[in-house]
Amino acid sequence: MRDMQGKVVLVTGAASGLGRELAIALAHEKAVVLLVDIDEAGLMETSGMLDREGAESRSYIVDVSDRSQVGDTAATVREEFGGLDVLVNNAGVFAWTDIVDTTLEDWEWMMGVNLWGPILTINAFLPGMIERGCGHIVNIASLGGLVTMPAVGAYSTTKFGLVGLSETLQHELRPHGIAVTLVCPGNIRTPIIDHIKVRGYDCEKLTRMSYGVIPRMAAARAASIILKGIKRDRAMIILTPSAHLMYLIKRLSPDLYRVILGIPMQKVYERMR
Repeated sequence: MRDMQGKVVLVTGAASGLGRELAIALAHEKAVVLLVDIDEAGLMETSGMLDREGAESRSYIVDVSDRSQVGDTAATVREEFGGLDVLVNNAGVFAWTDIVDTTLEDWEWMMGVNLWGPILTINAFLPGMIERGCGHIVNIASLGGLVTMPAVGAYSTTKFGLVGLSETLQHELRPHGIAVTLVCPGNIRTPIIDHIKVRGYDCEKLTRMSYGVIPRMAAARAASIILKGIKRDRAMIILTPSAHLMYLIKRLSPDLYRVILGIPMQKVYERMR
């Protein structure tokens, strides 16, 4: 999708971080940006930023894990705009906890937002794209959907699921003229670290490591790369050099990955308790 001008684009998780930066980047391209998030205050802040840019946008306060809310929003979008050109599934939540300490509520929370969210939005908007014979779906997964790491097993489970969903859609939707871009970020400078659930680890140590030790890409830079990838119909986008390296090692040799990255990572995380 080379030209975004006038295209109707819906971005979930648009109240902050990468979702907000994607919305701003799309506004600069003259797209009609539909903002979706459960965070009303943050959503209004993003909406105000787009208003100051002179962009056309709408805001919808939606829990993407709620089937009825997503369905109602899809019906409203169809009524107001006739459907979507681009769907960006960006909303995500995160818990830092060993599998044994992950509660069923944690599982439901992450599965609901990270996996059921994209499933519900795709279920709601894809039929219209197929009917028109065009469209683009962008699923923001994670490096954690390509490689495994200690203490984020439940999160990785949801993201591995989203990777599988995206790759299957790439096969199935090509004949319909619909592109699917899978985005797997590494460490991006977003507020998600401020809202994680932590069990069995020291939250202050984790935050210090995340902010002060691990290099992180600015969300605006990440949004720019993603937008270029969308316009070029790229199938996969991996963000940050370290993410590229980890994925390469895992692909070359899963055993080598566990030896040179998995085991040392486990030792680092043990110091975070």
